[in-house]
Amino acid sequence: MSFEKSMSGSRKNFMGEDKFWEIIGLSIADDPQDQLDNLVEQLSAMTVDDIFGFDYQLDKHLEKSYNSDLWAAAYILCGGCSDDGFDYFRAWLISKGRGVYENALENPDSLTDVFSEADAFDFPENEEIMYAALDAYEEATGKDDFYDLLDSFEDDFQILEIELNWDEDDPKTLQSICPKLFERYYENPFC
Repeated sequence: MSFEKSMSGSRKNFMGEDKFWEIIGLSIADDPQDQLDNLVEQLSAMTVDDIFGFDYQLDKHLEKSYNSDLWAAAYILCGGCSDDGFDYFRAWLISKGRGVYENALENPDSLTDVFSEADAFDFPENEEIMYAALDAYEEATGKDDFYDLLDSFEDDFQILEIELNWDEDDPKTLQSICPKLFERYYENPFC
């Protein structure tokens, strides 16, 4: 696939949200590496605009899920959760598909049902998915200028800041946000 046009503007119109979730749904696998392989296979067969559009949608949903209540859920499930850990947790959440993602945004305690069906290998992190567009671009084009092109776009993302509405030193604040997760995992984290 050759790619000659210059990249500018925003990636937001390159792929719609429904198409993004369809691709995620078709890629779901138990192992994060298998899911990455599935994503790269799908995306590398698409246009470069689609690859950058997928990456935009992923960034958008990572940004949308950057909230205090969801971080509390990750903290409870994992017995603690760093900044990077929360990035990988949100990527994992997206990797589980639209229903799980949207339910967790509405009510992070809904993850109790997701984990009641999980096994010990279903660790709630999926850093790999964050590299799907890069890997697909390189496979499709044979070029290694993904990040150079990415920097040329004028997307509307900002550096996110968050004020936590819970305190790791006060378990009752975590319990008030996710009572079911707290009851099940606070003393015995899933991770």
